[in-house]
Amino acid sequence: MKTRMVFRTGRRAAVRQSLFAIPLGLSSAAMLLLAVLPFLLAAPTATASGATVIPANGPAVVLQVNKGSLIRLDRPAATVFVAEPEICDIQVVSPTLVYLIGKQAGETTLYAVDGDEQVLTGMPVQVVHDLSRLRQAVQRLHPGIDLGLNSVGGAVVIEGNVPTAAIAEDVRRLASHFIDRDDGEVVNRLAVTAPSQVNLRVRVAEVSRDVQKQLGFNWDVLGSIGSFQLGLGVFNPFAANVVTDGVLGALNTSSVDANVLIDALDQEGLISVLAEPNLTALTGETASFLAGGEFPILVPQGDGRITIEFKKFGVSLAFTPTLLSESRVSLRVRPEVSELSTEGAVTIPVAGSTLSVPSLTVRRAETTVELGSGQSFAIAGLLRNNVSHSVKKFPGLGDIPILGALFRSDRFQRNESELVIIVTPYVVRPATATAFALPTDGFSPPHDLERVVSGGTYRRQPLRGPASVVAPDGTRLIGPAGFILD
Repeated sequence: MKTRMVFRTGRRAAVRQSLFAIPLGLSSAAMLLLAVLPFLLAAPTATASGATVIPANGPAVVLQVNKGSLIRLDRPAATVFVAEPEICDIQVVSPTLVYLIGKQAGETTLYAVDGDEQVLTGMPVQVVHDLSRLRQAVQRLHPGIDLGLNSVGGAVVIEGNVPTAAIAEDVRRLASHFIDRDDGEVVNRLAVTAPSQVNLRVRVAEVSRDVQKQLGFNWDVLGSIGSFQLGLGVFNPFAANVVTDGVLGALNTSSVDANVLIDALDQEGLISVLAEPNLTALTGETASFLAGGEFPILVPQGDGRITIEFKKFGVSLAFTPTLLSESRVSLRVRPEVSELSTEGAVTIPVAGSTLSVPSLTVRRAETTVELGSGQSFAIAGLLRNNVSHSVKKFPGLGDIPILGALFRSDRFQRNESELVIIVTPYVVRPATATAFALPTDGFSPPHDLERVVSGGTYRRQPLRGPASVVAPDGTRLIGPAGFILD
């Protein structure tokens, strides 16, 4: 008689049955060995906690974002899944055919298991950015630029040399446009080979011309008839001790005291203002300059207190250069010339007295131009023309034809001003310390004998190094240059 014993081992995904027969008459040790043999043969390598680790192996599958690939399995699979569904999506076409779709840059793992819980594949999956479109866009925008584009993790690394900072900015913006939609990051490692500094030379010239003409007769007459006194008073130069431009006369009798001032003034004035600021700035950065001063302004506060703020005036300049190539510059420049004026001044009562705050006359220009290194452009036409004409006369007598000119004073004043600004940029490179000189180089105070004998205020020492200086436009100057010479 034979007895059949059935052992079953359960798993997570399926139930596996093991049937075997044990003949009677064997020893107890032999029966125990036959009972545990199926478990010894089927047990995989386990960790200390009893869980089995099945590592991913085989070559990695490389996908591009928003693109896919088909994977064919050796045997039919019962379960297919990925470790990170946000990076890669899967579609099971058939038990042996799986379609992978890249969703965003990153790395994950694909697993496929059959009905007996046998791992068919544990495949690494790497999703990278599609850089072919970015390369094509860069080549269309800037032909001949050789750049290295690499997708590392979720970032795009840009490497290479570009001639200008403007091209580097274009490449960065293109990469950001492609990557932002994929929630990636751009690592910009571009190097600009062209000079990145721009020197700006600005000449600000203003010519102001004043013309003033004055002609007239001013009377001061006092007469007496009996006990009555009659007067024609326009001014009293002797009593007021007036000093003016003109001819002054007097006639004194026993009954008449007459003074007359003949105004005859023809005056012209010419004023010129010149400033030559010289600034250097990096491409894309702003440099500013001010030659003038600051004046105080009283600012009342809510609690009754008064604070002081300072307002700038004079010749100021602000410019922002952008290098387009090794010899082309896009320049945004903002020059301004302002001066204090009594026209429009504000009077403020302070502690029982009045304080006059002056106003500003401002001429300002702002423009953006593109020009080559060493080329110039001018901002002109900033004109100002003020004309004033005033007549003072004695009522009635001043309106008499011909003779009325003796009883009126005519004053004419005209002010003309024109401002011209000339701007010249230069693409420059840093120089060594020996290429520069100071106004104090080569000069020293004289000793006592030189002051007494020759009356000298300084003595000159020989300069060290080369005496020639190279101007910004490349012209070589021989001898001392750039400072005031006798």
